[in-house]
Amino acid sequence: MDGDKMYEIKYCSGIVKQGIMKKFRKPKGLNLFEHACNCNSLEDIIAISYLLCPDFIQIGEYIFVSVFFEEEGEEAIKKVKKLEERFGKNKKLIEQWVNSWSIGDLFINCTDESYQNNSLIMQFCDILVYNWQQRLKELFPHKKIIVETGNEIMGELGLTITVYEQ
Repeated sequence: MDGDKMYEIKYCSGIVKQGIMKKFRKPKGLNLFEHACNCNSLEDIIAISYLLCPDFIQIGEYIFVSVFFEEEGEEAIKKVKKLEERFGKNKKLIEQWVNSWSIGDLFINCTDESYQNNSLIMQFCDILVYNWQQRLKELFPHKKIIVETGNEIMGELGLTITVYEQ
């Protein structure tokens, strides 16, 4: 036994729930890794990566998902000032207003039945929240930024994701 080490085995789960593939109508592989590679082109995988880790923009103290904040330069500053007027400089409300997005809007042109499966939609939301939260912690380590889902946040339709600083 001299020289033998004790090896501890520790399994670290990913963010996707074990067994979720059982909810798939047409699995294409033995595991999620294979399914992802068998169902998507490289272009799809790159686009999905952007969805999971989008660009963010900081204007003054405000943090926005950049795809939801289209204005640039002086127009961006004007928009922030208008939002401050509208929301009485309430930072949380301004960020929530810009950063709220209806999950259903992503799938508006999709006909696949899996978009009707609540378990899969909720798993997708959990994945978005996790990835956006991790990226924001990386970008803004000293800020307490919240990424959450809920129903009709800031008037969005149905299940919604939003980002704001606490």
